[in-house]
Amino acid sequence: MQPDKVSKSYIRQDNTAVITCPHCGRQKTINTESFKQHKSRLKIKCACENMFTVDLEFRKRVRKPVSLKGTYTNHSQNNSKGDIRVRNISVSGLEFSTLDINNFKEGDELTLSFNLDDEHRTEISKEATVVAVRTATIGCEFAGTGNIAFDGPLGLYVMS
Repeated sequence: MQPDKVSKSYIRQDNTAVITCPHCGRQKTINTESFKQHKSRLKIKCACENMFTVDLEFRKRVRKPVSLKGTYTNHSQNNSKGDIRVRNISVSGLEFSTLDINNFKEGDELTLSFNLDDEHRTEISKEATVVAVRTATIGCEFAGTGNIAFDGPLGLYVMS
């Protein structure tokens, strides 16, 4: 039997995840300590004989896939500026792509500005630090994420 669409299960603080069969609703708690990546894909065969695929998500915050135009100022690289495309966003950070990808290093301090695609086109400007430079994208963490305000416009947007 072919696996169907992929579901997602978030890792809890005790390194377990609850897997739910989309066919029969059975749930099973699994230990995830052997999975070291930020994301692992598992193919599961349930007791009901159906197969399904689950992505284990190790991120602490939910990420929302988006496609938002914006700009950056890289304070660590002589205040260089350019355009970005925000690819996904959470209340604690985001991932973006840019034509200037070679101009970034881990630890760079940025100001990121973009508009949400909500009904008010809410303008967001965030100070961020580059935490990952990948082949096609840059991963950033927002400054001051220790005290995240979930009730702000960004929190409402991400959770909607």
